[in-house]
Amino acid sequence: MARKKAEKGRARPPYEEYALVKVKRGVEALGLKPQYPPEEADADIAVPFFEIAKARRENPAGAAQEGAKKLAPLGKSVANAGGYVNIRLDIVRHAHDVLRQVGECGDAYGASYDGAGKTTVIEYSAPNIAKPMGVGHLRSTIIGESLKRIYEFQGYTVVGINHLGDFGTQFGKLLVAYFAWRDEQKFKENPVAEMLRLYVKFHEEAKNDEMLQDKGREMFRKLEQGDPELVKIWLEFCVISVADFQKIYDALGITIDLTLGESFYETLLEGAATKLLDKKIAVKNEDGSVAVNFPDNPPAGGLPSFLLKKKDGSSLYALRDIAAAEFRVKEFSPARIIYVVGSEQTLHFRQVFAALESLEYDRELFHHDAFGMVSLPEGKMSTREGRVIFLEDLLAEAEVRAKKIIAEKNPELSAQEQDERAQHIGVSAVMYNDLSQSREKNITFTWDKALSLDGNSAPYLLYGYARAKSILEKAGEEVDLKNIKDIIIETEREKKLVRLFARFPEVAKQACADDAPHHIAVYLNALVQEFGRFYNEDPVLKAEGAVRVSRLALVKATAQVIKNGLHLLGIKTLERI
Repeated sequence: MARKKAEKGRARPPYEEYALVKVKRGVEALGLKPQYPPEEADADIAVPFFEIAKARRENPAGAAQEGAKKLAPLGKSVANAGGYVNIRLDIVRHAHDVLRQVGECGDAYGASYDGAGKTTVIEYSAPNIAKPMGVGHLRSTIIGESLKRIYEFQGYTVVGINHLGDFGTQFGKLLVAYFAWRDEQKFKENPVAEMLRLYVKFHEEAKNDEMLQDKGREMFRKLEQGDPELVKIWLEFCVISVADFQKIYDALGITIDLTLGESFYETLLEGAATKLLDKKIAVKNEDGSVAVNFPDNPPAGGLPSFLLKKKDGSSLYALRDIAAAEFRVKEFSPARIIYVVGSEQTLHFRQVFAALESLEYDRELFHHDAFGMVSLPEGKMSTREGRVIFLEDLLAEAEVRAKKIIAEKNPELSAQEQDERAQHIGVSAVMYNDLSQSREKNITFTWDKALSLDGNSAPYLLYGYARAKSILEKAGEEVDLKNIKDIIIETEREKKLVRLFARFPEVAKQACADDAPHHIAVYLNALVQEFGRFYNEDPVLKAEGAVRVSRLALVKATAQVIKNGLHLLGIKTLERI
């Protein structure tokens, strides 16, 4: 919400009006496919002619030479290089257009109205009640928050839903352990830690007592049927856990719109199951369980059957997910529902989506944004075995390590200032370390990489932003990007910065199209690297006249674009580090 206030009064142009996009649309209007050229080409757009040459059975260089004539009106210079045509824009005019748009749009630079009138529902975070939030929940939480911001940036109305794991057989197991082994004093002092101890103890005891699993299932059945005593204790678990989760969300800057646990859909489960049975999508087995058996023919062909209800009538995840999906479609009329859930649940979502398609929902409505596992060098984490890194502890450790770096770099800061910056940088480092990598990949978390000042880390990007703001402060003069008249762009570093600014709207759009926050991170790292080269080799404060004004404009635009990009990753900037 704060970001929307910040954007108030700022123009958000149609995507096609961004400076570089307009040129690329001109290329596409000729039936061609523009690309970004390699750095050594010293051009703004490259157009390949290999496919055209192949279709015509001619030499790519010859096709490119002919194509250069058609493309000539789009740039200051157009030259063929092998099978490519490189388009070089008038860099001064291009810089003027790009800087003006950065100035006019401000916090909205790079945004568009492409999603206007459309709603996207994003399910993310989804921690389990009665357990501390572990590092394993970090990915869903921050990827989901970033996607929410990325979609909003493209004009979508976004509903972020926290699908709490607050129902299921595990709560029957926890209740058995609660009555059998709880330490009342420990429960009062640290209820979440005690609930975790009880959950782990249940599984330890179950290795030697086969009846415990049956007792857990029976306890959950009673809870699902509304046993007053069990419901009261379960609600206490929920209240305690949600308050504990909120501390983490506050630290991470997460703003979830709607928190609905699995239990919310309890009254909808019977209706969903009945509909599936009536349509012959599900069958009731002889033992009383209810299952979906897919036919051999597409689109669900080859998927294994799965249970909706156990033989005792208690519901399973799949039925609750189907009921939740139907509720979301009815309540929000979304164009897209995204599930930010680990890749180990891929089969589950294929089955659920296939069942929904059988109920005549559009299959393209549902998307599983799978992500890889996060681990430490020691290996994968498991709550059942009691081997897990809690997210609260990870963030605390990040703050300690960040403070050490700040104390070394800025010993003149007060203890309070060091603490405030350490908390911000530590949290940002943890978030960026994840978001800078493709969500599909498994991640091994290491401190050296997360807190590096040498590149591709939150501290590195935050330092780049702070350096830009420091230059502007030392300059002591206001630079109005909207009204710069005499722009001088001469060095290669200056040209590259302008080209990077121009590409940001397309990067933001592609991050939305691919559900890929790491596109933003890769771009920001390249921008800050180029800004560092510019800062070191092209004097700003010592420059004079129009050169000084032009370079200050580049510095100001750099700061604005870094700020906008970090916002999409859920990271706030610092004026000073």
